[in-house]
Amino acid sequence: MPTFGKLSTHRRVQRLIRDGVGVRQSSWQLAPPADSASTESLVDAVLAWVRQSMGEMRRPYGIDHVALALACRDSSGRVVCTTSLGVVRPASFYAEDSARGIRGFLEDAGPFAATPGAEMVGALLSLGDIAYTLNGGGAAAA
Repeated sequence: MPTFGKLSTHRRVQRLIRDGVGVRQSSWQLAPPADSASTESLVDAVLAWVRQSMGEMRRPYGIDHVALALACRDSSGRVVCTTSLGVVRPASFYAEDSARGIRGFLEDAGPFAATPGAEMVGALLSLGDIAYTLNGGGAAAA
């Protein structure tokens, strides 16, 4: 029976994520990396979006972890490069490690950024929002 419960919860979490619960997305146009100032400007924009999004998420029982995934898409929408900064606490987006991770992704995406219409897409997953909904909070709010 314990295994059944774990599988059931796992399926529910997958369904919630597919339905967009706890998921926030944004995108930024990419340009050929002309200089470090333009790269830093993009890193700052991503961090500002993440911080604002984290301010809107629920934190039941102190669950405040998030996962950030980044992807680079070409002008046809084909994903050509991806990364994940893993599951982290919000404080990490106020430290240099997250900025370094975003910079590293931009370096990896550099060859693709030179194509017209390329964009970077970010998806932020709030584990607190998922926990809140699993615990019946989403039904109460509806």
